[in-house]
Amino acid sequence: MKGYGLPRNLNIEFPDLLDIQEYALKTSTGQIKSLGGDYRGSVRTKNRVRNRRYWKKNARNHAKRDLYNELNYLH
Repeated sequence: MKGYGLPRNLNIEFPDLLDIQEYALKTSTGQIKSLGGDYRGSVRTKNRVRNRRYWKKNARNHAKRDLYNELNYLH
């Protein structure tokens, strides 16, 4: 899953565990084998939600700033 507002670079195209955590990508791409033999995601839900919220908010702020600058440029 490519989340809304994420930068387009090679970290997202070929993620490692730190990239999965930083960009809150879907955790099935970076599963870790636990002691019982089961596979689990590498990022906790609370952290994933927080990181996704950060990237979405960042993208919305950039879009608003671009629109504001364009409207001021027209006047």
